[in-house]
Amino acid sequence: MADDQDRTVPLPENPEPQQPDGAATPDAGPTPPPPPAPGQTPPAQPYQAAAPQGQPQQPFAPGQPVNPYGQPSPGYYQQPTKSGKATGALVCGIFAILLAWAPLFGIILGIVAIVLAVKAVKEAGKDGKATGGKVCGIIGIVLSVLSFILYLVIGFGAMAYLAANPGSVTVVDNAPYADSSSGLNATEDEKQAEAVAQAELDKLKNQDPAFVQQLAAQLDAEFADSAGYSLAELGVDPVAFVQWLLADFDYQLDGTYTSSDGTGTTYADVTMRDVYAFASTFMTDATAFSRSTEAGSMDEAAMKAKLGELFNAAMEKTTDTTESYIGVDLVKQGDAWVIDEESWADETELLFGNL
Repeated sequence: MADDQDRTVPLPENPEPQQPDGAATPDAGPTPPPPPAPGQTPPAQPYQAAAPQGQPQQPFAPGQPVNPYGQPSPGYYQQPTKSGKATGALVCGIFAILLAWAPLFGIILGIVAIVLAVKAVKEAGKDGKATGGKVCGIIGIVLSVLSFILYLVIGFGAMAYLAANPGSVTVVDNAPYADSSSGLNATEDEKQAEAVAQAELDKLKNQDPAFVQQLAAQLDAEFADSAGYSLAELGVDPVAFVQWLLADFDYQLDGTYTSSDGTGTTYADVTMRDVYAFASTFMTDATAFSRSTEAGSMDEAAMKAKLGELFNAAMEKTTDTTESYIGVDLVKQGDAWVIDEESWADETELLFGNL
């Protein structure tokens, strides 16, 4: 017994704590790579595994690539979505206000502006254009409704006034003028005025001698003013020229209109020889002759005779007709209608041209 107590028991060196059966030895993790030699590029490190849920991720090591599946990089900004509906709402709202005087269009555009504004806010959030479009749409609808009410008030007011004062408005019937040329539904004044104008036009159509003489003297004087020689000096008969002008003259009445101030007008479609085509033919031939060597050797008398020949030749060459629309002005003297001579002289000058 005493020997057992005096015996010394050896202790094990570096004792290690024993683990319970079944416990796994914790993983010490991967062995870090050796440091690179001088001048070598450090090897790329693998992506850092994401931390378990609920645990904070470790910061990225310098030079380590960003994990695309991790958290976004600092400073990342997502641009807000823009909607074209906001712009459409603003445009429709503005037009709703501008077209408020036409209630139907103003109300429709205002409703469209409000609908687009609401959709724009739902898609992209609050926007100044969407808000402005909604406000303008509401204003446009209100103004359109007010315009409609105003129109109703004015319309009913006018109807009430006409009902209370049936003789305040005079309705003018222009139907009698439509067939005045044929005498249907024409007033007595219109019939009388038209008869006077028709008699004056018949003088041209029938080549009334007195009228032919008067027109021949007028055209002869006009030709002398423009050319320096009268038709008689060129050996041309002014009366024969007027008869040539009136050879195909004809007309068709197109209505007579009279007014309470004692004036009236009869309109007519006229067909006659084309005096402007004749003048063009004569001037072309006369210009060509004046540049010829023959003209340089002629005296004044021979020159006049030659121009007369060219004038008569131009009448023979020109057979074209033209149509014109004229108005014969009349005035009432007492109970009778007469031709306004000054106005008729201007009208015949336009018909036959200024030679």
